[in-house]
Amino acid sequence: MRRAESPQRVEAQCLYLMSQDRPAVAKWLVNLSLGTKLSWFVALIVVAVVTSVAYLEIRSFEQHIEGDLEDSARLGAQSAADALSQRSPPFDPQDIRDTLHDFVAADPMIDAVSVIEADRSERVHVFTSTSTEERAEVMDLGARAIAAKTAQHYRSATAITVALPVARWPSYAVAVTVGLDSLLQTRAHALRVTLGFVVPTIVFVTVLVHLTVRRVLGRPLGAILRTMQETRAGNLTSRTAMDRHDELGTIAGGLNEMLDQLERFNHSLQGRVDEATRDLSLRNAQLAASQGELLALRESLGRAERVAALGQVAANVAHQAGTPLNLVSGYIQMIRDDPGTDERTRSKLRTVDEQIQAVTRVLRTMLDHARHPSESRVVSLADIITRVGDVALPTLTRHQVRLEVSAAGDLPPIKADATQLEMALLNLVTNALDAMPGGGTLSIAAKGHADGLRIEITDTGSGIPATVIDRLFEPWVTTKPVGHGSGLGLAIVRDVVRAQGGSISASNRAIGAVFVIDLPAADAGRSAC
Repeated sequence: MRRAESPQRVEAQCLYLMSQDRPAVAKWLVNLSLGTKLSWFVALIVVAVVTSVAYLEIRSFEQHIEGDLEDSARLGAQSAADALSQRSPPFDPQDIRDTLHDFVAADPMIDAVSVIEADRSERVHVFTSTSTEERAEVMDLGARAIAAKTAQHYRSATAITVALPVARWPSYAVAVTVGLDSLLQTRAHALRVTLGFVVPTIVFVTVLVHLTVRRVLGRPLGAILRTMQETRAGNLTSRTAMDRHDELGTIAGGLNEMLDQLERFNHSLQGRVDEATRDLSLRNAQLAASQGELLALRESLGRAERVAALGQVAANVAHQAGTPLNLVSGYIQMIRDDPGTDERTRSKLRTVDEQIQAVTRVLRTMLDHARHPSESRVVSLADIITRVGDVALPTLTRHQVRLEVSAAGDLPPIKADATQLEMALLNLVTNALDAMPGGGTLSIAAKGHADGLRIEITDTGSGIPATVIDRLFEPWVTTKPVGHGSGLGLAIVRDVVRAQGGSISASNRAIGAVFVIDLPAADAGRSAC
């Protein structure tokens, strides 16, 4: 016959098998969708809660039944002991057995009643009993009750026995045995009822949660992913139709807004390229019709000047649009690198990031002849600085740069183009980030003074080289390597600040550099006019 394995050995084997299957299980979990994972998680919670409640209810019911059985045994023993104490020796075993049978018949819970007698040598034997065979534990329990002169009880897996000494006759004790068959039947019935309730409940709740998650979370995410796929295929007119006011609605709205901007920018670039093509065709026709070396030379010089002007404008556009696109790319990379993002979403985010990089490359090759006129209005400088900090924070954090923003609460409003001013501040933040490749601290502070407001952007980078600090805001002046900067960023910042009626300056500190922007307050601007 095969020997049964110990529980410790079985547990060790289970742990070993689980450790062998862990990579496959982990891979299976990773491949599940977010909605399926959430459904499984809720199902496990339901299993744990329902099972715990059912166990506690069954245990409480068993304890109640067990208490009733023990009370029945104690009352039966007390009644039999009282009946025996009212008799006088010599006792007739047959007569007492008939009385004990009456007690058994009166209480169906009682299985057997025995009278235990101790002789003068303190040996115990069964005087009489309703049972044909007596167990050793009943004899021992009666002996202990006679010796201690107090009630004794004993519980086995199948019965509860209570022994009580007879008050008038200390050499006698009554032992009443109550079977636990009713308790075992109740337990089995409760298990069947529980299984019949728990399994349908778990299935129902799991299906309900899965359908709810699929409707609330799966469909919106599917719509967003379809829009991203269509955009990847080149359809910039694709939009996510979602009327929600939660986080998914915000993401869908942000995606639609970004696609709107890309589509408008694409149309604008295409129109300007067509205009430039027509203009060049006209110029070429004029050059073909021109005669003489002097006219040809003048036309060549004019063409060179136009090309230079177009190159500067194209660089301006690439620099202006490249900054927000790079920040959007930073947000996408942050979401992609989040451990909670599944692999399928990471793949889609990589596709969006590749498309943004493609747009950035296109921007660097397109021509833009005109700049949009400034739309000045009264705005809050504190709100602009807060937005700039929120937009730049993910990129700064990824490069281990700590951002400190402080803006006085009583700053007066200014009259400015908020979009242009945000772009100018983002240009300065980008330059500060380039000056701190190993990380550092970037501070943006705003405060009021007698003539208006002052913004100070301070970094802990390498500072500004003395050879370019006097020409820092001139076009094409840069300290960056070839291919990493056009030298137009600070020139654009200077033009934007001047367009708002302000001024900008830069200087070195003991560690790093500081850029100071002075802007007039809105009231001061109106009085000056």
